[in-house]
Amino acid sequence: MRKATAAVSGVLTLLAALLIAAAPAQSDTPLTVCTGTATVDYSPPLGPLPRQTRQSVTEKLGTDGGGSCTGPFTTGTATTVFDQQVSCLAQGLGDTLVQNVVTYHWQGGQTSTITYPLTTVVHAANQEIVTSTGTVTAGYALGALSERVAVYPSLSILDCLNSTITQQTGQLTLTLT
Repeated sequence: MRKATAAVSGVLTLLAALLIAAAPAQSDTPLTVCTGTATVDYSPPLGPLPRQTRQSVTEKLGTDGGGSCTGPFTTGTATTVFDQQVSCLAQGLGDTLVQNVVTYHWQGGQTSTITYPLTTVVHAANQEIVTSTGTVTAGYALGALSERVAVYPSLSILDCLNSTITQQTGQLTLTLT
C-alpha cells in the first residue's frame, strides 16, 4: 500500500490566508477556520488508465487531524464516498464534475452540512490542490460560505504505472465565512 503524505503547512497557511482575504465577506471575521488532514482511499487502486473508482474521503479537522480551529470548535470530522472515472495520470479531472455534499460532525454533537457545487483541481509545485466552494445548507453556520482546500503531494509515477496507489493524505483547511 502506498501512503502519500504532505508536509506543506507553510503553503497551506498561505492559501488559508489568501482564501480568507479573497472570500466575499458576510461578516468581518470568519465564523470558523480549521486545519487538519484529508485522506482519500481508492478502490480499486489508482492506475494509469481511467476507470470507475470508489473514493472514500475522511477529513479530520482541529486536534483530531493534527491542526487547529478558530471559532467555537476544537475538532471536526467528515466522511464522503463517491464514484467517478479517475486515473493517477489524469487524477482530479473528474473532481470538477462531482457535486459534494459533506456533513461535518463537530465536538459536542453539532453538525454543518455543506453543499459544494464546484470543485477545482490545480497541479503546481509537485502538489495537487483541490479547492471546493459552497454554502452551509443545514446546521451550524447555516447560510455561510464555505471554502475547503486540500493540498496533496503529487503521486509517484512508478506507483501509478504499477496500479498500486490505494491511499493519499494531504493537509486540509476549511473556512466558514
